[in-house]
Amino acid sequence: MDFNTGEPNEPYIGVHVSPKRIDKLTNQKAGKKINRLQKMSKIAKVKIFYFSERDVDFKKKLINGMFYNGNTKKWSAETFPLPDVYYSRRGEKKANKSAQRVKSLIDEMDIPKINSERYYHKWHSYEQLNKFEELRPHLPQTVYFRKAKNLQDMFRDSSTLYLKSFRQNNGAGIMRVTKKEAGYEYKYYKNKKIETGSLDTFEELLTVIRLFYQGKGFIIQKSIDLLQYNNKPLDLRCDVQRNGKGELECVAHSVRVGAANSHITNTRSKPEIHRFEAFFQKNLGYTPEEFNKLKARLEKLLCDVFEKVEITHGSFGEIGIDIGIDKNQHLWLIECNMKPGKNSMWVYDKKTINRAYLNPLEYAKYLLKSRN
Repeated sequence: MDFNTGEPNEPYIGVHVSPKRIDKLTNQKAGKKINRLQKMSKIAKVKIFYFSERDVDFKKKLINGMFYNGNTKKWSAETFPLPDVYYSRRGEKKANKSAQRVKSLIDEMDIPKINSERYYHKWHSYEQLNKFEELRPHLPQTVYFRKAKNLQDMFRDSSTLYLKSFRQNNGAGIMRVTKKEAGYEYKYYKNKKIETGSLDTFEELLTVIRLFYQGKGFIIQKSIDLLQYNNKPLDLRCDVQRNGKGELECVAHSVRVGAANSHITNTRSKPEIHRFEAFFQKNLGYTPEEFNKLKARLEKLLCDVFEKVEITHGSFGEIGIDIGIDKNQHLWLIECNMKPGKNSMWVYDKKTINRAYLNPLEYAKYLLKSRN
């Protein structure tokens, strides 16, 4: 095995991706994210190879992975031993038993992981985070839907509610329901298109909800009266990571302004993306003093959330944390993303983007060093 570059004692980081992603590498279509991570591997002085679950020989404990060949300037196939550090970028939505078997093998061999493999179950996580007094004021009122009365009770406190599936992310499994003077309205994404409707009765609304969730569990959350820009709601995607010293860094805060008629602001809805600093001062008129106070409150909350999530789910090298700011400047935790796609941070400068791809690799080295 020869990466053609670097020192022989550089640690190997195995990046677990989908079979579809491996097919793209085979066809020399890496994409900007993998290319950026590859560039940062040279700075971090680590070696990276990519693999999917179909590439693992569980008996021999070998992996048929892909790496960037510095001599040919192409992505090449090679057989690797199990990595020194495991970096899962494998989405959970379509992960199969073989993907879970890979994670079991990693645990069995006691290989350090950049990110914990515990599922982020929205209800379980809400229950755990709600135990911490400092986080409780930042959690929207949330209940587990078990029966129709749960929804009726929530409508007494708020005319607009968000229903969210336990495990889906990136806008999937989210429905907004609104109680009007006469009847109800609903909105959700289906096949990348917004589906909306008006209903006369609560029973009709329940039917739509049950068809949408197909027997799968979901939570109900009170709507947040978010800050708006040009009559569109906005929130923040905050990328928080551990660096090569194991310390937390708030790398980037991206403002997402919702697309017209969309009930969500994540990348699925194609929002406008802005830099936090420039947007709040130029577009929203915050003075430098007002902005610095907001940023200090935000980053304190982000570090609190990150550390409390780790207590429940295990250690992480990175978490994408979605934060809402209401019209009274109060901060709300919307959701944590355990495998952040870094899609929103590309509005930032090269230095910031590089930092976001370098930190996980430096953290991998920190994990190895901590074991010695």
